[in-house]
Amino acid sequence: MTTTLYLMRHGEVHNPAHILYGRRPGFFLSEAGKAQAHAAGGWLADKPLTAIYASPMERAQQTAGIVAGYLPKLSPATDERIIEVSTPYEGQPIDDLAAMGWDLYTGNQPPHEVPDTVLDRVLDFLDDVVERHSGQSVAAVAHGDILVFAWLHAQGVEPAALMKDRLQDYALPVDYPATASIMTFELQTSPRQALPRVAYHCPY
Repeated sequence: MTTTLYLMRHGEVHNPAHILYGRRPGFFLSEAGKAQAHAAGGWLADKPLTAIYASPMERAQQTAGIVAGYLPKLSPATDERIIEVSTPYEGQPIDDLAAMGWDLYTGNQPPHEVPDTVLDRVLDFLDDVVERHSGQSVAAVAHGDILVFAWLHAQGVEPAALMKDRLQDYALPVDYPATASIMTFELQTSPRQALPRVAYHCPY
């Protein structure tokens, strides 16, 4: 019995300072981000969804709220396991991080995360989706690296920080998941027991 998870990234964020906002509060969707979320909602509208989840971050909550407008019987539920990654680089200029290959993890110590700890909580979420929604279809709004590490796992690859600089080597059709893009995971059982099938779609 197949359980389908539409795991999507939040829409574009208003970020005029061009910094890594991470888990900082106060970052909401731009006008383009709102339009992207509407496009995602329209694409999901004809799917037989029985639940929608969202990271607690404002941009994910806002995206999920827009998507839920196309799913009148559903209200988003918050799940901490798909929250943005914890990194010491919050507030740093995006250009500096791009020059580092977007390695937000090497040398991190708790409470900051490394790829394995991120993947572990994401797989916990997927396990719960399979258990609670067996044979159904659900959506979830999360963040870029959440999608990336779930994708890598589905390819049978142990995620590492520097893989983000060459994701097309691991079958992702883009350099990095676009804002409001959607990965469709088809789960037969726990993703720890059998790798899911996965496809990538950008709805705009």
